[in-house]
Amino acid sequence: MGGLLKLALTALAASSQTTALKEFTGRMMAALVLAGLALALAAAAWGCLCAAIWIWLTPSLGPVGAPLVVAAICLIVGGILGLLAWGLARRRRPRPAPDLNVEALLSDAGRLFNEHKGAALLAAALLGLFAGNSRRR
Repeated sequence: MGGLLKLALTALAASSQTTALKEFTGRMMAALVLAGLALALAAAAWGCLCAAIWIWLTPSLGPVGAPLVVAAICLIVGGILGLLAWGLARRRRPRPAPDLNVEALLSDAGRLFNEHKGAALLAAALLGLFAGNSRRR
């Protein structure tokens, strides 16, 4: 959520430069407000669900057992969400091989493309046709 806020504020600061950027900034601010509202409503729904489970369990588990079960449910769901967040935060992007010279590879690829433009365009067109036909099935 912090990255979205930083992006929206950056776009808001630079929005006076162009009209397209101003429109983008408006959409980002609207998305930020709607995301905040959705988060608040989800928290309210979670609270209502916990209260309903508490009320439902009180006759069978008593005034002490029902809140303990609701607390256990909250801890389990919070733990699962925490593990998911931790897994997403710890995900690392694959790094390029250290001995790979990217600049030389790109310049060589550009040279080969310039020498064989027709063959490269024909290959791209055929691959596009094959990819388009394979998705229709």
